[in-house]
Amino acid sequence: MDFRSLEVFVWVANLGSFRGAAARLNTTQPAVSQRIAQLERDLGVRLLERSRTGVVLTERGRVLLGGAERVLGSVAALREEVGDSDATRGSLRLGVAETIVHTWLPRFLERVARSYPALAIEIEVDVTPSLTERLLARQIDLAFVLGEVTHSDVRNLPLCRFPVAFLAAPGFARRSYRRADLADRTLITFSRPTRPYADLTAAIAGIEPRPRIHASASLATVIRMAVDGLGIAAVPTSIAAREITDGSLAPVEVELEMPDLVFVASWPSGPTPFLAETVAAVAAEVAAGWGRRTP
Repeated sequence: MDFRSLEVFVWVANLGSFRGAAARLNTTQPAVSQRIAQLERDLGVRLLERSRTGVVLTERGRVLLGGAERVLGSVAALREEVGDSDATRGSLRLGVAETIVHTWLPRFLERVARSYPALAIEIEVDVTPSLTERLLARQIDLAFVLGEVTHSDVRNLPLCRFPVAFLAAPGFARRSYRRADLADRTLITFSRPTRPYADLTAAIAGIEPRPRIHASASLATVIRMAVDGLGIAAVPTSIAAREITDGSLAPVEVELEMPDLVFVASWPSGPTPFLAETVAAVAAEVAAGWGRRTP
């Protein structure tokens, strides 16, 4: 029973697929099958059963999975403690909510590049619901998302919070809006399946005629629509710092209560939890430092 076979087994178990494990480990499906067959011969037990939907762990396979994950985690932790960070190799699949992209993500990537120059980061930008699905499916290793991922196999680390403000172009006639003033107005915010959209929808409940909500998955589009005078944007001021500085957008007082956007780093247990946890800790430090510099 060697380390590589344990790693292959853990990936097959977590992904539920020989093909998925082969792709993740940059090897072939027959090589993965051979590793699993050898591991089963060494232990003298059946670890996996094939089904129509993929691979299912046997009772002994479930026992081995817990122990194998602890072994891989301990080895990764030992390498981090004793080894040179320059020797940390491989890739980390990172999912990021777009708000982070527009704020401290560049500083985070610079910090990771300095600390772990041999580590490759594969970045996927999407809304939190989609990133959460991919995280639970083990298609990404770490995610910076809005709100904790409530799942028994997922760990969460707080990162930062952004107050939601209302911004509008200078051409708007007034700088202050009561709830009644918003009747039949246009508000602009994040896309429909997101929490900010749901929060804004709840905040305008009861206003008649109902305000319109223009939604977009692209925050650059949201800001552009607000600059062009198409409505009042409900977004964190941090993502529109340049537009506020150059005067193309300005804060507007609106009689609506919007909760802060609270972001966390989330990662599942599995073959690379220690690496994900280490990178998440770097993100938390960068986010805290960025917040201290941001008004």
